[in-house]
Amino acid sequence: MKRFAGVVLASLALVVTVAACGGDDSSSTPSEPGVVLAKDNFFSPKQATVKVGETVTWRFEGDSAHNVTFDDFNSKLQKTGKYTHTFDEAGSFEYHCTVHAGMSGKVTVSDSAAP
Repeated sequence: MKRFAGVVLASLALVVTVAACGGDDSSSTPSEPGVVLAKDNFFSPKQATVKVGETVTWRFEGDSAHNVTFDDFNSKLQKTGKYTHTFDEAGSFEYHCTVHAGMSGKVTVSDSAAP
């Protein structure tokens, strides 16, 4: 019986460990179009899609400060609050956080006249 209890406890510990390693917190992922969450070393969603003239808003949450850095513009380093940018031309725009390697995302801007 002790062996069975040990196996059950080990299995439970494994399940808890795997669940804790799930990556980003999808429960706090914004469901609004054009809103990106910057939190605990990830952007969510990693890709946002808007039309020319529309705005993307990055919401900053979590324990670490982040920024949003494009080639031509960037936000300040911040832990809370938001940063917005209106995209005036179509294209694909990659960005990253200069503090955390691998923390990156992309905004795809479609021509508003396109179907």
